[in-house]
Amino acid sequence: MATILVTGVSTGIGRACAARFGSAGWRVIGTVRDPGRHPAGIPGCESLEPLDLEVPGSAEALAARVLAGHGCPDVLLNNAGMLQFGPLEDLTGEELVRLYQVNVFGQMELVRALLPAMRERRSGVIANVTSLGGRVVFPFFAGYNSTKWALEGLSEGLWHELKPFGVRVKAIEPGFVETAIWGKVLPDSDDGLPGRKEYRPFVKAMRGFEASITSRTTPEECADQVFKAVTDDTDRLRYPVAAYAKPMLAARRALGDRAFMRFFHGRWTGDRRIP
Repeated sequence: MATILVTGVSTGIGRACAARFGSAGWRVIGTVRDPGRHPAGIPGCESLEPLDLEVPGSAEALAARVLAGHGCPDVLLNNAGMLQFGPLEDLTGEELVRLYQVNVFGQMELVRALLPAMRERRSGVIANVTSLGGRVVFPFFAGYNSTKWALEGLSEGLWHELKPFGVRVKAIEPGFVETAIWGKVLPDSDDGLPGRKEYRPFVKAMRGFEASITSRTTPEECADQVFKAVTDDTDRLRYPVAAYAKPMLAARRALGDRAFMRFFHGRWTGDRRIP
């Protein structure tokens, strides 16, 4: 029976992936910040482990427990993360450090802790859930998107480093998925939007653009696509999944970076001036 370690299974994509892999007969080890808040467990998970990526050392401790209690997992699905919205100018240094600790450094810590066992076994999959925002940067998501670009770079570098040892690396790039994480950073109205007054018209326009995207992929549909990516035994690295990921990346390739950015700038920010 294959084993997968999925981080962040309390909600959204992670929870749906736990159920999807569990239904396919996989042994699923899930992580949440506090397992005590889930007395009934998570559907599909054989066990739950505590993991708080904000705390340095938490990922390394998780890896040690998993290796001791379950052996080396066949797959690590690095899914847990946090979202941040607002002008970079208004983000504090502490907020940026926290963002990078959760979305980059904690993920790298977990990968590094499991790599020796996978390398010595000469098999395994490291699947990093990056984002469409790891290939395309949206206004007022610069801090968050930069962390996803970092994960893209990490994934491509690991692809080269681990290929000689039979360990496959996958960068899974979700587009627009209907999850609760959006509601945590994007209010339903213009009240409470982040950003000082100079940015406010453009922040409002971006919130309106996000709100207009009503055709989003469900977490369950996304999990089906993640399952196919993880079980793909080729050396393919990147997997755009969920709503709008493939067409937006295709548009960027077709138009080129500059034309793509100019085309979408006004639609995202309401700034119709042509630079």
